[in-house]
Amino acid sequence: MSSNFLNRRQKAEGRRQEAGGRRQKAGGRRQEAGGRRQEAGGRRQKAGGRRQEAEGRRNNDPNHS
Repeated sequence: MSSNFLNRRQKAEGRRQEAGGRRQKAGGRRQEAGGRRQEAGGRRQKAGGRRQEAEGRRNNDPNHS
């Protein structure tokens, strides 16, 4: 029983290591995606600045009530 239990534990640990490796790969992809999100975030900030300018024009526009 004890040797069988040890073998099962080793198999389980091996599977966990494989899953851990997959998680690391997924984590790397997430980091790449995070970098893209940062770039997109910079674009959003620029777009946000344009929106603020547009809102200022709307507020200053006498025809726009």
